Amino acid sequence: LLDKGWEKERREARVQTLLARLDLPTAVASRRSHQLSGGQRQRVALARALALEPRVLILDEPTTGLDTSTRSRLLDILDSLQRRLDLTYVVISHDLEVVRHLADRVLVMYLGRVVERGPADLLFDRPSHPYTEALVESIPPLDGTVPLEGEVPSAVDPPSGCAFHNRCPKAEPECVNTVPESRAVGRAETRCHFADAVADGNRTSKHPGCDQK
Repeated sequence: LLDKGWEKERREARVQTLLARLDLPTAVASRRSHQLSGGQRQRVALARALALEPRVLILDEPTTGLDTSTRSRLLDILDSLQRRLDLTYVVISHDLEVVRHLADRVLVMYLGRVVERGPADLLFDRPSHPYTEALVESIPPLDGTVPLEGEVPSAVDPPSGCAFHNRCPKAEPECVNTVPESRAVGRAETRCHFADAVADGNRTSKHPGCDQK
């Protein structure tokens, strides 16, 4: 705003508009970072990003460190902003509740490689990759962990074949020796030799907390 040579009154009005969009009090404009709560700091960061009037926002773990009520409030604000300002979000998160709340399409990665992608409702209700299936089954997590055995391999030196085979409960010899190609499973794309069987196994079952959109 300073680079555009805006007058003080115009700058202050713009700041107040941005704060109002994020449901922040006027007094926040004159406070230091250490005087704000975690939720307020997250919303101030969003206000700064919105000052540039972007069409796309990248949200990297937007709710990290927030308590349940603050987290829910922030997600509601993000949902409202998306509709009012016609924004596109790229959400990066390990929290599947955040992904489910904000995303229309989901891309699941394991060791830096995309293992499944597709519409959010399909991936939550009928995952076709065992890793996606394990992630969905962790909602809501009882102890913050995903129900998988074995250590996460190195992304620098991944296992042969399917990189997930050493932790996959459905792995077969083919998974150890052959890298699966990405292929269509309904409206999703999956890197799994047995994607159809995984998806069929989830066709009639509902995972906890995964209601059809």
